[in-house]
Amino acid sequence: MFFKILVSFYLLLFTTNNLLASSKEVHVVMRQIGHRLLQSCGDSTSRVLPVEHTIEGTYVLSFDKPIYVTSDSLYQITSLELEKIGIKDFVAELKACGNGEVFLSFLYSQSLDSITPCGGRNLPVGCYKLEITLLKDTPRYGLWILGFSSLVVGLFFYFKRSKKVEPIEISSRELLALGSYKFDILNRQLLHISHKESLTEKEAKLLTLLLNGINEVQNRDFLMHELWAESGIMVISKNLDVLVSKLRKKLSLDENIKITNVHGVGYKLEVIG
Repeated sequence: MFFKILVSFYLLLFTTNNLLASSKEVHVVMRQIGHRLLQSCGDSTSRVLPVEHTIEGTYVLSFDKPIYVTSDSLYQITSLELEKIGIKDFVAELKACGNGEVFLSFLYSQSLDSITPCGGRNLPVGCYKLEITLLKDTPRYGLWILGFSSLVVGLFFYFKRSKKVEPIEISSRELLALGSYKFDILNRQLLHISHKESLTEKEAKLLTLLLNGINEVQNRDFLMHELWAESGIMVISKNLDVLVSKLRKKLSLDENIKITNVHGVGYKLEVIG
C-alpha cells in the first residue's frame, strides 16, 4: 500500500506539465473556438483575427467580418474546447464591437455554481467580440506542493486508519436536523453519520430557503430572486433546476428527504416519516 502511494506521488509530479495549459496552448484553443463558431453557422469565408491577451487570464476573439452566433453553440463550443486543455472555470462574454454591449454571457465552473446562457437565442448577424476570462491559473509549483501534501495525508491515513468507521464528531454548535442529516449552516456542511458533504454558497442558501418553508411550495421566481438578485446576472429557470439537482444528490443518502418540483410553481422540501 505504501509503495502504491509513493508511486502515485511521483506520477503526479512527473505529469504536472500535462495538467496545466501553457499560454501558447491557450492561444491555439482560442483560435479553434473561433473557427468552430464560424463552422457552426456555416461560415467558411470569415477569418479569426489574432487573439488578444488584454490582461492576465483574459483573451479576446474577433473576426474580420460580421458573424452569426447562437447561444447554444457558444456555450457548447467554448466549454468543450477549453476542457480539452484542463480549463474548467471561466467566464465568456459576447460583446458588440463598437460600444462593448454584452449580448450573451455565461459562467462555466466545476467548483462554483455555473450560470448558463438562455438556450435557443439566435443573435442577428453583426460585429462581435468574444471575451473569455479564465478564473483559475494555478502556478506549477502549487501542484508540487499539492502532490507532497497528498503524500503526507495518504501516509497519515495509512498508518492511522481503523477498520471501524468512526462517526463524525458533531460539536456543540447549533445544527439543524434534516432527516438523518445535520445541517451546519455556518460552515455550509451536511453531516450524515460517517459522511460529511460540503455545500457551495448557492446550495447552502437554497437549502436554507427550502427549510424556512419546509413542506410548503416555494415559488420559483422567489427562489431565483433570493439566490441571484445580488449578482446582477440574468439567469433562467434552468439555472435553478441545475442547482436543485446538485442539492438532491448531496441529500441522496436519506431516501425520506424529497425536493419535489411542483410544475409551473416551484419546489417543495419534504421529510417523510
